Amino acid sequence: MLVISQEEELERIQSMTINEAVAYVNRLSRRLNRNDCTHEERKAGLVLLERLTERARFLNIPINSTFSRTS
Repeated sequence: MLVISQEEELERIQSMTINEAVAYVNRLSRRLNRNDCTHEERKAGLVLLERLTERARFLNIPINSTFSRTS
């Protein structure tokens, strides 16, 4: 995930509906939990998950396993 791509994603999150945000979280979580996901991709993905959580506070995003891989 490139920095430019991350900035675009952060902007896109602001205009998502709740249903789109939930679907995005599911896709992003699956991508981050893949074995071939790099450290940089996980860090960028965690930023996106944090932004999504701020956008839709009711989302309960389990990032423990993803976070432990970035430490």
